Amino acid sequence: MKRLSLLLVMIFILLGSLLATEVTIGAGNEQARKPVDMYWKNSLFQTLYYPDELTFAAGTITGVKFYNNFTTDLPSKPIKIWLGTTTQATLSTYIPSTQLTLVFDGMVNFPMGSNTIDITFTTPFMYTGNNLVMFVQRPMDTDWFSSSDKFLCQTVGTARSLNHQSDSTTYDPAAPPASPTISGQFPKTT
Repeated sequence: MKRLSLLLVMIFILLGSLLATEVTIGAGNEQARKPVDMYWKNSLFQTLYYPDELTFAAGTITGVKFYNNFTTDLPSKPIKIWLGTTTQATLSTYIPSTQLTLVFDGMVNFPMGSNTIDITFTTPFMYTGNNLVMFVQRPMDTDWFSSSDKFLCQTVGTARSLNHQSDSTTYDPAAPPASPTISGQFPKTT
């Protein structure tokens, strides 16, 4: 009986790993300080991913990958990520974090050079359709770094992304500031 139970567990683990799918959105043909702006001591970034880009109708999102090209080695930087869904096709103001799910609140390493930044969520997100919203915060830090610390990005459309950055104002994602910078630029994302 123990062998049968162990065999069933191993089969479920194998099937789960075979069914896991990675979707990459964006070509990464530009470089920008999005979704995390290390040139400022803190930043906010929010973007939309559309169902046709996600290529799946529903499923559990367990992490995210960004692609950096940094001139600075930045280990153990605090990052927060929220996910949610919306019927909004564009963004002109932030969707507050209180209307989203906190999926990651921890430290991330951003190595120098070209790298894949793989962030496994501490709370997986169940996507059930509509436009996916991602909200990323770099909490207030004591330092700012190079303006050349960038991520692979692309521009699609004109109003799918918002951002703010500051060296002196501490942003509250639950009550984000008005008048964000609006653009179609967002990070290459897996």
